[in-house]
Amino acid sequence: MPLPSGYRLIDVATQSYLLFVALVAAVLRGEHWAALVALHLGTMAAIHCLIGPHPPPETRAVVAGRFTATAARAWLREFYPIFLFVGLYRETVVLNRMMDTPRLDPWLVKADHALLGFQPAEAFSVTFAQPLFSEFMHLSYLSYHLMIGGVGLWLSVRNLAAFRHFVTVVSLVFYACYATYVFVPAVGPRVLFAATPERAQFVAHYGREPRPPPNPAAGRWAQRTFAFVEEHGDIAGAAFPSSHVAVALVTAWFSWRYIRPIRWLHGFFAVTILFSTVYTRAHYAVDVLGGLVAAAVLFPAAQALYARSGRPRHTGRS
Repeated sequence: MPLPSGYRLIDVATQSYLLFVALVAAVLRGEHWAALVALHLGTMAAIHCLIGPHPPPETRAVVAGRFTATAARAWLREFYPIFLFVGLYRETVVLNRMMDTPRLDPWLVKADHALLGFQPAEAFSVTFAQPLFSEFMHLSYLSYHLMIGGVGLWLSVRNLAAFRHFVTVVSLVFYACYATYVFVPAVGPRVLFAATPERAQFVAHYGREPRPPPNPAAGRWAQRTFAFVEEHGDIAGAAFPSSHVAVALVTAWFSWRYIRPIRWLHGFFAVTILFSTVYTRAHYAVDVLGGLVAAAVLFPAAQALYARSGRPRHTGRS
């Protein structure tokens, strides 16, 4: 697959996703659409300038602390997709409002009941409300952020080729999930069960109010941190499929392949995330199944694209 001069697959994928969002906003012309288009086109131009025809080779010098201007540019050139993840995730709710698409939650509630005969996102945290177990479930959920940043930082220092592989594959999975959220929004059980208009969808299906979870503010460190992150960093509309599950499994593959000291621990937490996303009411059980399917489909597809891009996968270990 021939790429533009200086470009890698990650750059083409990022530019393509930014252009996709700009086009969607321009077509829908919802609230703040012009600012969103300008922001994305500006980001595309900045990335193009950052890449340049001859990217600087001094990435390791930055990590080692030798912050020359050239090395800083090299570091940003390697890491910039990770810095975009949060913003691209949060803007999906803006695009949701432009689309004005009915939320999937009524169907997801019914799907959970059809699969299991009850609503696991409601029952799990109430049935297993023991403080230590609750703390562990919230810690497991939060470990997802360390899986992305920690694995990425480790590989950038120890194995640059593996880091580039990691960023490319993880970004492709994220972009596919984000694009899905634009067209199939779901607020998730944490919002649905709260005192919001969506709560009526639960009441209409079960004929009763949802049971409240234990108060996170009364819990320990992980529960309070989770409550803070959810209040200030989460959005309503990106529940299905669970990118939490899909990306956790993908990052676990990279630990297993490249980082021997933590691969079993990482694998363990990647598995517990399947349960903690439901326990913390961030996702329906069917969201988790969607995340598993997303990982099963998107990971091999991203691997194949990476191999075809002319950047062969690195086989070394850290």
